[in-house]
Amino acid sequence: MIRLLLLVLVLAAGLVVGPQLAGHQGYVLISAAQQTIEMSVTTLLVLIAALIAVLWALEWVLRKLFSMSSTASGWLSGRKQRKARQQTQTGLMKLREGEWKKAEKLLAKARSHSDAPMHNLLAAAEAAQQRQDLHARDQYLQHAADINANSLALALTRAQLHSQSGQYEQALASLRAIKRQHPRNPVMLSLLKETYIQLEDWSALLNLLPTLKKAQLLNSEQLNVLYERAELGVMSHVASQKGAEGLLAHWNQLPKAKRNQPALLAGLVHHLSARNADSEAYILLRETLKKRPDDRLIALIPTLNLPDSYPAVVMLEELLTRDSHNPVVHSALGQLLMQAGKWQDARSHFEQALEYRTDVSDYAYLADVLDKLNQGQAASDISRTALKMALPERPPAA
Repeated sequence: MIRLLLLVLVLAAGLVVGPQLAGHQGYVLISAAQQTIEMSVTTLLVLIAALIAVLWALEWVLRKLFSMSSTASGWLSGRKQRKARQQTQTGLMKLREGEWKKAEKLLAKARSHSDAPMHNLLAAAEAAQQRQDLHARDQYLQHAADINANSLALALTRAQLHSQSGQYEQALASLRAIKRQHPRNPVMLSLLKETYIQLEDWSALLNLLPTLKKAQLLNSEQLNVLYERAELGVMSHVASQKGAEGLLAHWNQLPKAKRNQPALLAGLVHHLSARNADSEAYILLRETLKKRPDDRLIALIPTLNLPDSYPAVVMLEELLTRDSHNPVVHSALGQLLMQAGKWQDARSHFEQALEYRTDVSDYAYLADVLDKLNQGQAASDISRTALKMALPERPPAA
């Protein structure tokens, strides 16, 4: 617009000044390097106007050329981006289909022109790990860190890949760093739970359970199972480090609600018995069974190595007065009487136990008792019955 205005002004000036200069064109002499050029003023003005026009034309041509170059560059760049998107989509599909090598190649190749190169690198790292190439995996993770070292997605992916490859210590280090910045992240919490289990860090898992519950990542049943597993794990650690005395001290420090749980008491009895503290284990069982009979705990009594089993026999007989049809009590009594050599009484209780339930172990005990009573044929029949129960059923022949 400005150039057009200048051109109009020049034409207007020519119309005004031209008639005045008619017949008075003047004289111009240019001398340079022993060369002289002579022309009229009018001719000089025409040459200057022509030079300006040439320069304007040259500028227009150059601008068009640069515009075409920019358009071509943009078209090529857009083509590369479209190709990168297609390669990324295909790579992700191959990753899900299990073609790890092809997926890794496509994802890594497309990252340079990808709209989200971090996404390509993380997916390529996953593909490399699936190929068991941990070196390549770590290189992709490092490239991703060069883009954004503070990326939550990168930290979670690194922890997940370390966990999947059995590198639990490295996974734990990453997860703890994430936890400081994102304490409620559900992916982090789930990974942390699994990492604690694999590392058998039961105390840390117990501390994590309230957070898992608040985040609603586990239902009530799953929480109870995990809680029991963690508590039993802590018991095992205490028992191995401090023995029966330390284990009892740990047990007495637990809240009453925990000490009333049969699964935990059963675990305690197991560890005490393994450390020759059977009498202490029996006292705990006896006190609990007086208040709340539990079949899991009753079944543990015959497994204890007691100096005198008579008190245990009396206690079990008292339990039968409350529930005479309980097969677990009959079986436990039969085993204690069997240990004492009272074969006929033991037989009676095993037969009653089998009347109320079918159990391979009770059949085996009964067969032993019958053999001691010199009833070989009956013992053989019972043994065959127990064997049939123990062996898996074979499908009928075609």
